[in-house]
Amino acid sequence: MPKPIKEPVTLPSVENEIQVRFSDTDAMGHISSGSYAAFAEVGRAAFFKALPERREEIPWFVLVHLALDFVSEGRYGQEFTLSTRVVKISRKTLTFEQIVRADGEIACKLEVVLVAFDAKARRSLDLPSHWRIDELR
Repeated sequence: MPKPIKEPVTLPSVENEIQVRFSDTDAMGHISSGSYAAFAEVGRAAFFKALPERREEIPWFVLVHLALDFVSEGRYGQEFTLSTRVVKISRKTLTFEQIVRADGEIACKLEVVLVAFDAKARRSLDLPSHWRIDELR
């Protein structure tokens, strides 16, 4: 019996406030580069939680690419926010744009590529064919 055709799902964009700890800083007093990668994980977790599907219908993903561009200094005590959105979808991958802002100014831009993954077979999977991105963002 063929699988039922699913209605298209537009992948969500999410915004998060980031709780910055003193331990997220380096010896110079600014937010360390590794902390930005950890902040981005918070945004991706929020993204998957916001998907309008049951957890068992959402594939597992592994990170295959992470690029960080540091635009301005972020310091402990500033208010940090993170925006996360998918900017490209292919047969097996999602490409995210994630932007960390400190007091409203861009501190770091991240490009993250995740591949859908079958944990039992240890190989990539095709993404759900009904997932879409909003091209007008």
